[in-house]
Amino acid sequence: MTVDTSQLPNSPGLGARIDRLPVAARTLRNMMVLVGFFYLFDAVDIVLFGNTVPAMRAQWGLSVNDIALGSAAPFVGMFLGALVGGQLADRFGRRRVILVSTVVYSLCCLATAFAPTYESVVVLRGLTGVGLQALVGAVMVYASELLPPRIRGRYLAIIAAIGAVAVPITALVSRIVVPLGDDTWRWMYVFGSLGILGVASGYRRLPESPRWQVARGRPDLAEALVKRLESEAEAATGAPLPPPGPEPSIRTGSIRDLFARRYVKRTVVASTAMACFVLIAYGWSPWLPSLLTARGYTQAEALTFVTILGIASVAGAMTSSLLIDRWDRKNYVFALTVALAVLLFAFAATGSRPVMLVVGFAISMLIHALLTAVYTYAPEVFPTHLRGIGNGVVNGVGRIAGIGGPFIVAAVYGAFDFGAVFVYLAVVGVVLGLGLMLLGERTTNRSLEDIAADAGETELTR
Repeated sequence: MTVDTSQLPNSPGLGARIDRLPVAARTLRNMMVLVGFFYLFDAVDIVLFGNTVPAMRAQWGLSVNDIALGSAAPFVGMFLGALVGGQLADRFGRRRVILVSTVVYSLCCLATAFAPTYESVVVLRGLTGVGLQALVGAVMVYASELLPPRIRGRYLAIIAAIGAVAVPITALVSRIVVPLGDDTWRWMYVFGSLGILGVASGYRRLPESPRWQVARGRPDLAEALVKRLESEAEAATGAPLPPPGPEPSIRTGSIRDLFARRYVKRTVVASTAMACFVLIAYGWSPWLPSLLTARGYTQAEALTFVTILGIASVAGAMTSSLLIDRWDRKNYVFALTVALAVLLFAFAATGSRPVMLVVGFAISMLIHALLTAVYTYAPEVFPTHLRGIGNGVVNGVGRIAGIGGPFIVAAVYGAFDFGAVFVYLAVVGVVLGLGLMLLGERTTNRSLEDIAADAGETELTR
């Protein structure tokens, strides 16, 4: 079905009117900060398991394969959350999925604090993943649809930076709490459930995406928000806004459309990039405390190391916010992955703790810069009627990779040694960068409708 917005009342091209905004004024900035708060619990969750599993290992006598199972469990849930969450976001709205999935994630995380056995931890980690991935996918789609092209990458990087603040904070809290006793690791999952505190604020202050409202044939509900964004932008710049471009027509879509000839390359390329990124990110941060303790670090030393590296996540995301809109997304990713591969080889080769700390800091910076680019790119390559489900499928494929990733790390470590794990991550990074540079779409500083048009998708009514 196609919704011709030119025939709907009060709809003079809401998407095009958003795209012409020259700046993000107060209301839009506040909305991005709020979704950034929800997004930060993705970073909390990455750190949680990695920093508590050494204590679980000591308490329950876990093997490396047990750790791999616990690391993989959230990805099973994330795969389901990515697919179901994307479809629900397209059907019921981005805002509703953000709020409901935050509640699901927080309650499952809280339940983990009371888990009686490691097996129950594994099950609850899987359920946590369902809510977490539905949340992350909806946040990225929501933000992409509200940000004009010239600042989309920068503000998505800022959202990632807000999320990255959780990394050093969570690492520091775990460094203090986990060593206090045999069961104190459980308090970290109480800490992880605090996302539910933002739901009441989000319910009052987070409006629905105007593009989604238009797609559902309700542009009148989005008109007030778009007018406010326009008036604030004019006040901030002191100049009238340029005329909007042509009005988009929005259709409903299905998962089958993603594999039609016009979109199959985009779906495959974005999915492969996301899978590679997940293998790198979740092969680095969650495994690092266990790999360091296996190499002779004490639990306290390993957690201190990870806490220091947590600061790099904020630095990486903030640095990316300054650079991501200066080069096309796919070339930016390639440059990041080349630098990352070199540093991972260096980390694998050195035995010096000071050198490992410096190189590890740089690796963490690059991984979070890469996160901003990949998470920005994925929603951009799909048209509005497929953006939720397309981003969901891309993230779902990434989570499938996440299921196998922990077992790959365990197998590489068992068959070779500490350094081989980081060589493997470097190779994955090269595959990501080359694939996106050679086959990816050009998206930087382009409207979402222009990117869709490159696939032969006509989202114009005239």
